Parts: sequence; structure tokens; C-alpha cells
Amino acid sequence: MTVLVLQFEELAYFPVSPITLDFAGEAPPPPPNLLPNTIMALATSYRRMPLQQNQLHTRWRSGNDITAKVRIRYTAEAPTTLQSTANWRLPPVITTQFGVQWQVLPVLNQQLKTGWQQLLIQQQVTGTNWREAPMQQQQWQTSWRRSGIQQLQLTTGYRYPGITAQRYDLLWQNGGDITRYYRLPYGPRPATFICTQDYRPPVGRVVLQFADPAQPTVGRVTLRFSNANNPIICDLDIGGGLIPPAPDVPTIDTTKPIRPPRRRSYVMQPELRCYRVSDNQEVNIFSASLSFSRSSWAAAISLACGSRGDKDMLFAGGPQLFKLVVNGYEFFGLAEQPSLSHQFGQTSWTVNARSSIAALASPHVAPRSYTNSTAKGVAALISDELAGTGWTLDYQMTAYNVPAGAFSYQNKTKMEAIAQVVSAIGGMVYADGATNTLIVRPRWPVVPWAIAAATPDIAVHDDVILQYNSTPAVNPLYNKVFVRGEQQGVMCGVRRTGTAGDVVAPDIVDALITDNQAARMRGTAELADSGYKDEISIVLPVMANLPPCLPGSLLGVVWQTDSYKATVDSLSIRAERTNDGAITVRQTVGVLRSYD
Repeated sequence: MTVLVLQFEELAYFPVSPITLDFAGEAPPPPPNLLPNTIMALATSYRRMPLQQNQLHTRWRSGNDITAKVRIRYTAEAPTTLQSTANWRLPPVITTQFGVQWQVLPVLNQQLKTGWQQLLIQQQVTGTNWREAPMQQQQWQTSWRRSGIQQLQLTTGYRYPGITAQRYDLLWQNGGDITRYYRLPYGPRPATFICTQDYRPPVGRVVLQFADPAQPTVGRVTLRFSNANNPIICDLDIGGGLIPPAPDVPTIDTTKPIRPPRRRSYVMQPELRCYRVSDNQEVNIFSASLSFSRSSWAAAISLACGSRGDKDMLFAGGPQLFKLVVNGYEFFGLAEQPSLSHQFGQTSWTVNARSSIAALASPHVAPRSYTNSTAKGVAALISDELAGTGWTLDYQMTAYNVPAGAFSYQNKTKMEAIAQVVSAIGGMVYADGATNTLIVRPRWPVVPWAIAAATPDIAVHDDVILQYNSTPAVNPLYNKVFVRGEQQGVMCGVRRTGTAGDVVAPDIVDALITDNQAARMRGTAELADSGYKDEISIVLPVMANLPPCLPGSLLGVVWQTDSYKATVDSLSIRAERTNDGAITVRQTVGVLRSYD
């Protein structure tokens, strides 16, 4: 610090303007402890009041140190002694000090930029973490390589889920090689046919006929028989393990009814699929409905397609045959009429169809006129209409002969002609599209007055009945009817067994009543239709042990405290898929319960 002392010999009067002091000679160099760019500042503070002292203390702080201090003493009588001490750092020095602070701030800013602004640096850090991740992923890959053998075990076990005899391949690994391998059969054996040509002796006597004369010989005659010419006879082995599967699914003509077990809950796996028969390509549908009736030879089918392309698949190159699978049961149909329905924000495509037998009806075949020129059996009349169509006949009614010229029709298709024959003898038609078989059976397989001793085809109980409705149908009860033919026919009175035959129904006249057997079948159907009945509607699920109840079958029903048997008159199946993929399948069975 440098101190400049000014001494005045006399009292001076300073003017208002600044005083300029000129110093001769050169100024001494600054002390070495004075910072560069430091200058000397002169501060003067005075008053002309006599005998008054004024002391002004001024301090500046820069941080914690006092860098400047001014002390002034003066008097009016004695010479004024001015002591001024000034030590200010010019702004460049201060700027340099602050610059040091600002040089630190960019480092802080750099840190902030790393977190918020300079995303690339943050991404680079993240990338560094991902570069380390492949090492961890490599460890995972190693684990998955080990688990591949375990996955192979599971996959091998479920390779054949549809076959009952499942096989499991078990693999053991010791190091890197498979050291042991076993194959264990598991599960019940599937149902198969056991066929043989072994001779089965018939009941009764055996008659041997020799075509060539035998030469007399001495001793015994040995006859040797070969099985090569014996017919092949197949027996059905229902399969199963120690405990047979319950229940076995018999054919429709078995004496054992199909009876679903009673359970608290039933596990179902609903299925709804549709395939085009020509190439087995699947058609996407979300709902389907089928309606069967004893009075109709074809089922009415309606499909709701998922898109326009699915609808067009059923009409590519003309109406297409399709296979509808509902809970494992197959139904075959022929697409006939497409329709489009559009509302705001919603479009639906519907295909109306009938059973595949509709290919023999209008408009797919042209009508014709026909008259039998030779005598034929009634089954032969139906077989002639099916000739060349790929369909075969399963005739389950009583056969009889039809004289020449007794059967004729005008402008009818094949199926219309077949329906005319079947209706004349009191029968019904069911078309099995899986085997292309046309089944002709009685409209009443079991008549009402013999139903008490009959065994039902299917038996249901209230554990599987979802809905039950009943409506009475009152009809006159007849116990006799006259049935007659026309020019070449017969006339018969058909009476209900065990009755007096005193209530006669209106006469039945048909050209095909040419035999007593024809009159008996037709008269039996007419008498069975009469009498007091209940029209009952039962809603049931469709399961593996509860198949669709086809029209004409006998249904046993246990509802609450009531137990009875009834004839199935109609069947309606509805399968629908919701937006979340859930499928609901229900069958509505219409039965006729007879009281007389």
C-alpha cells in the first residue's frame, strides 16, 4: 500500500472546479506487491467548518478480505493532513476473477447437458449398457440351448393329440450326448375294427353240395376248406384301458341309449369351422345355424361369413359344397344364395344353404317326367333316381313291389320324386353328407302305443337341460284308417292294435298303395299322428357324449320328477362366436310326447 501525504503551509481556499497537481520528475515504480493493472486513486473529503473533524470509514469486501480502506483527518486551524489509501482492482482483474468462476460453470453445464440437453451423450451411455447386454443374452442363449431337450420331450409327447395311444419320448442328457432312449406307450388304446376271414360256423345244419361226380375210393374222405374265399368280417373294438370309456358312442340302431353322465360341471371345448370340400380350404365364419325336420328332406343352413372374400369362396365357379364342423360333428351343405346387409359402420355377409342332397333338386337339376314301364320294387324306384349321382340308398322300411305304370310324376326333380315315394309309404328322408347316403326310415320308428317298452336312442336329464318349454297339441284320436291305391292299388283297413277300430280317420288315397305292406306302413303313420300330444322344446348342449338329436330318433327325458320318452320331430343347432372369440353351441330339440 502506498501513502501520499500533502502538506500545505497556509490556509487554502479551493475553488469549485477540480484541482490539478503537477509533479515534476518521474514517478517511482510501484511496489512489487501491487497487482498488475492497479492504479492509485485519490479520494478527498473536506469541510470548512472550524474545529470539526470528520472521519469516514469505507470498506469494500470481496469475498472475506477488505481490499480497500480510506481514512481522512483534517482541521481548519492546522494544516490538513490527507491520507488516502486506495487499492482497487480494475474490471479486467475482477473479470478475470469472475472468469475463473465462469470457467467452472461450463463444467457444471456440461454435466447438465449430459443429462438433459446432449441426448446423444445419454444415448451413448445407454448404448454402452446395451453393448454389455449381449453378454447377458449370451448366457440366456446358453440356458435355452439346454432347455431345448426339455422342450423336445414335451413336444414329442403332444405330437399325436388326436390319437388315444399317446407315446412319450424321454431323453436323458449326460454332458452333450443322449445316453439313453426309451419309448413308453401311454393312454387307452383307440377304437379299431378287428377283421378276419376265419370260418364262423352258422347256426343249424350245414349242407354240402358237390358239382362234379365223385370217384369211389377206399377209406375215408378228407375235406379241406380254405379261408381264402370266406367273407371278411369286422368286429368293432371300442378300445379303452382297464376302465372302458363312459359312455360308448353306439350307432343309432343300438339298444343301449346314449346317456350323458350326471356331473356338477361339464368341461366343453366348443368348435365352429367351415371348409370348402373341393380343396379343403377353411372359410372364416362367426355363426352358423342348421334346422332339420321329419317333414323336410334337406336341412336349412345359414352361415354368417367374416368377410366378402369368405363369402365369395363358397361361390367361386358356382355353388360350392362345404363341410361344417360343430363340436366335432360334421354337416355337409351346398351354398345356394348369398346376401349382403349394410348399416352405418357395419357390413355382414350371409350365405343360405341346404344339405348337400340339394344338388339333386331345383334349381341345380332340371325337372323331368317319368312313368315306370316295368314292375319294380319301391326301393328300386328310389335307386333309379339316385343312379349316376354318387349317392347310395339305405332303405330301412318294408320292401314291396310296384306294378308297371303305377308310379309316375310330371315336371319334378329327382329329390321331389324321391320325396313323393317316401311320403306315400309314411316314411322320412335323412341325407348323410359324410358318406353320400340317403337314409329312408319310418316317420314313426316307434309308434306311441309301443313306446313304453322301447329303448331310447339318447337319454337326457335335467343336469344337461338348459331350457324346457311345453305346449299341448290336441288332435282327434283315431284307431282306424282306410288306405287304398288307384287303378293298380289295394284297399286296406288299418286298425290300431288293442282297439275296437270304431273311430275312423279320413281315407288315404295314393297311387303307390299297391301292396298290403304299403297300406300298413302308411296307415300306421297316420294313426300315430293322431291323439293328444305335447310339443316340447328342449335346449341342450352339444358334447362328445351328447350328440345332435336327429329327427326320427327316440329321446328319453328326465325332467324334475317327470320321466318319459318322446319322438324327435325337429332339430335346430345354433353356433355363434363372439367378438372375444368365445363360442356358444346349443341344440334345440323339438319332441312330440304322446299320451294316447
